[in-house]
Amino acid sequence: MGKAARAAGETPLRRRAGLPEEIIFSNILVRLPPKSLLCCRAVCRAWRRATSKRRFLLAHHTHQPAHPVFLAGEEIFGVPCHNIRAFDHRANDVQTVAQLDEAFDLEASCDGLLVLSKFDYTARFRSFSVCNPATREHAPLRCPPWDFHIVGMYAHRPTGEYRLILQRTIDMKLSEGQIGCYVFLLGSDQPPRYIGWPETGSWTFDVPVRVDDSLHWYSQFYLGKSNPPQHQRDNTPVIVFDTIDESFRLMHDPVVSTQATIFDMDGTLGIYRRNYEIKQIDVDPFMKEKETIGIWVLRNYESEVWDKKYRIKLPLAEIRDDFGNHDDYCLEVVSGDGDVFMLLLLGRYLIRVDSNGKLLENSNIGRENPRMTKWLLKQSLVQHTFFPALEGYAVNGSPWLPKLTHL
Repeated sequence: MGKAARAAGETPLRRRAGLPEEIIFSNILVRLPPKSLLCCRAVCRAWRRATSKRRFLLAHHTHQPAHPVFLAGEEIFGVPCHNIRAFDHRANDVQTVAQLDEAFDLEASCDGLLVLSKFDYTARFRSFSVCNPATREHAPLRCPPWDFHIVGMYAHRPTGEYRLILQRTIDMKLSEGQIGCYVFLLGSDQPPRYIGWPETGSWTFDVPVRVDDSLHWYSQFYLGKSNPPQHQRDNTPVIVFDTIDESFRLMHDPVVSTQATIFDMDGTLGIYRRNYEIKQIDVDPFMKEKETIGIWVLRNYESEVWDKKYRIKLPLAEIRDDFGNHDDYCLEVVSGDGDVFMLLLLGRYLIRVDSNGKLLENSNIGRENPRMTKWLLKQSLVQHTFFPALEGYAVNGSPWLPKLTHL
């Protein structure tokens, strides 16, 4: 860049394209993936300053898509490692967002933050940590007594704190306290705070879906009173947790089935149910002959009105022709760009099927034993004040493998 351009405060892109800075930052840079944005910071000091401001980073985070997360294990030069991978449907690519030098499991995801767990088989103890793959930050968590398990993570908007929702059930060995749900401040030394159960009874929790300031679970089992309310007899309710006042309530669901799953449908709630017929033959008595996916979308949140929007027949015959007679596939419904598609994980292949039941592209993930998690990752470069305060906090240190360093 020449002296005259620097004096005028122009950037190379502005000089070449004649674009005002508002367009450059608000419409172009804010939409780039985190890794590309970090590379753009090297263009000039003005870009680095502008793209490092918290306001810009928050806007950048809102423009990032939420990608389905996969875990995969492999060995690199004899060192066991665990990969965190995300499927980008626009690029039709499974991208590695983190490579760890130890085997971890994924416990929660929120605003680009991941809570990981690691089990020490020698000491028979599970340790936890929090990380941000985009900024390569990592820190161990000081944990409460872990006769709990994590069922959700959220940002408490009034305080800006990140908190975990913990569940303690009757099947666990109780050291102290009540059976039910607790809130735990991420990285706190204080014990978790009891917040009760959703109404009366015991519930199982799957991966939650966040809409506005609430988390939603589709409860697969109700173990409460012998004579529950009518809406609990007729269907399996959606459990709603208000992250502002930290209270539970129930929402009606559209289907009567224990084979249904809740998912994020472009910022609202969707529920899908799998229906299949078993083909009774001697070769494989459990082979699915047909499978259809029914999808309901929440049309009105306040009145809890659902619409059945899709009924999709999977192209099983075509899938068997291309990938063999295997029915042990995992399936998830994902929304993107106003539509839905299905991801089928079959061995090392990730197969995409559109809302019309048409077989689209497939990706060969490789020899990594991939596993679907049902979590979504919406990457973020926002700096969080709690991170440096945690003991053991590091950037680009262990457990990250060095090959993905990009800061």
